Amino acid sequence: MATNKIKFICGDAAVKEHYPPLPASKVRPEWYNNINAWVGEPHNSYPTIKKCMPVFDTITSGYIVFNPVEQRIRSSFRVDEKVQGFEREYPMGWGIQSPQEGHEHSQCPVRINGNKKDYITFSVPWRIETPPGYSCIIQSPFYHFEERFKLFPAIIDTDVIDVPWHNWPGVMMQDEFTLQPGEPLAQIIPFKREDWEMEVELNEEGIKRDSALKFFLSDSYSKLFHKKKKFK
Repeated sequence: MATNKIKFICGDAAVKEHYPPLPASKVRPEWYNNINAWVGEPHNSYPTIKKCMPVFDTITSGYIVFNPVEQRIRSSFRVDEKVQGFEREYPMGWGIQSPQEGHEHSQCPVRINGNKKDYITFSVPWRIETPPGYSCIIQSPFYHFEERFKLFPAIIDTDVIDVPWHNWPGVMMQDEFTLQPGEPLAQIIPFKREDWEMEVELNEEGIKRDSALKFFLSDSYSKLFHKKKKFK
């Protein structure tokens, strides 16, 4: 079976050398790596989230793109419009993105935790290419539980867009923080675009249906239904 290729093409040699994207399976959250598979004695206690294959697939699918440069970010307040803005500092010489690049609250006029906020954008010098007919879901890395900011999830048609960078919007969740180079920034999951049509049915007997799950004390989903996904 042919393997689909996703390309990450960088416009900055230093970023490519020091902070290249990696398969998400190699950047699993530290708390997830450290947790045991069982609350107590194996097979005689409750399983932890580490035994859940749907969660495992979510954490390990796709690729992680890292923040390429130190960013000192703090909130500022636009009194005239009662909107929380932001101020950002980059190291001297970093010219890929203007420090104040973002979007005004009026462009997405919703309140975040009850507050009006401007939206910050994070730019990376990577162009993402996928085969014809394939797009990418881009969002904050799953289960990393980032508390300082949140990226807005988006779908980008990476088989046709030809800009030499990506610019991802998000919102500050803390008033001041420093984002270090090399920190996970976004999870990229390629998928094939297909047309779908929804159907809704009633099957009252289905809830009584016998299931092969009954044959195993543990790991039944993993043993019977799970299909391995590969992202290299």
